[in-house]
Amino acid sequence: MPHTPPHASARPLAVYALTPGGAALARRIAGALGGVLYLPERLCAAHAATAGAGGAGMSAAQPFASLAELVARTFRLHSGHVFVAATGIVVRCIAPHIASKAQDPCVVVCDQRGAHAISLLSGHLGGGNDLALRVADVTGGTAVITTATDTEGLPSLDLLAARAGLSMADIAMVRHVNGALLAGETVWICDPGDRLGLRGTYSAPDQTDADAAGDASGGASSPACPAPLFRFADAPGGLPPDAATVLVTPHAHLAAPRRLVLHPRVLHVGVGCRRGVDGAAIEARIRETLAGANLAPAAVAALASADLKADEPGLRQGATALGAPLHFFDAASLAAVPVPHPSPKAAEVLGVAEVGVAEAAALLSARQAGGAPTLLLPKSAARGVTVAVAAVPDAHAARPRTPFPPASSETPS
Repeated sequence: MPHTPPHASARPLAVYALTPGGAALARRIAGALGGVLYLPERLCAAHAATAGAGGAGMSAAQPFASLAELVARTFRLHSGHVFVAATGIVVRCIAPHIASKAQDPCVVVCDQRGAHAISLLSGHLGGGNDLALRVADVTGGTAVITTATDTEGLPSLDLLAARAGLSMADIAMVRHVNGALLAGETVWICDPGDRLGLRGTYSAPDQTDADAAGDASGGASSPACPAPLFRFADAPGGLPPDAATVLVTPHAHLAAPRRLVLHPRVLHVGVGCRRGVDGAAIEARIRETLAGANLAPAAVAALASADLKADEPGLRQGATALGAPLHFFDAASLAAVPVPHPSPKAAEVLGVAEVGVAEAAALLSARQAGGAPTLLLPKSAARGVTVAVAAVPDAHAARPRTPFPPASSETPS
């Protein structure tokens, strides 16, 4: 049976208020959305009295003396922040801590009457627009959302990617594809597994190779037939080089001038290692193995090994560095998986007739994602670390385009 270490729960929402009226609304928001309530010291006594008088289940408010000093401590501790305060105050408090849309938590600002919930920061990737809608639902007010694609009723590729669990190779490319949609251009999509969910909704039934050639050469659309939002290519080679394009792939493709590359987490990496190998060495071996097959580290869904290695800190460090969970499987489960390169040494250590730890662990981890997995990279060993890579069924396009290195028995795997 697999053993998966527990992961930290999602960072909770933070809710702040500055005035008595704002505190009453903040209590409602925090209670409805499960947030941590922060109030000025002078208002905490009144909150405690309210909680004691009939606020069953109401948690204690966290007191603060300075909002700016508090936000400096809490900005990265919470996944989202709701301020019942003036927008200007909030902007001045969060400004020193803003890094990038890929890292920042979302921020929503609400007036103390609850009439408006403004999505101020990280509207798409951070979930600010969704949070504004949830806050408005609690207060009975209106969500104020200013991201251009939303106001124009257009799909946003960064939001679609986030919802599909896809990582962006270069977040700066989002502006090219979203900007093209806003400008009325057609965006080309290569998404073989339809992970973005666009093909079924936006496919043009009459799309032909002639259409593709015309669009790729910059042919003008007829005024009576406006350009479609999206066109679809079945393979990366079908994407026009100069158009705004989106490519969903586990491969580390070379960038194009206006191409957003999205990586699905479909790769399951089985790892065997000698005792005491550190996390940096494990991470380096995994990256080296993936690079040899032109696969992107951002496409790694999980690392996996034998439960005999569950106490190896290097495995946990390597998984953390790659941003992936770590799965462990017992000897019987591993031995039940036929692999091309079993290891006699691993079989001796685990006490089973025949086993290949890296290959079997990769396949078992991928099997948990559903369907019959494929072994993309058979095991290879170097510097005390053995690595194999499997994928979930819809990752057929992930087959490596370079020869496999020869299997090695350097480590028991």
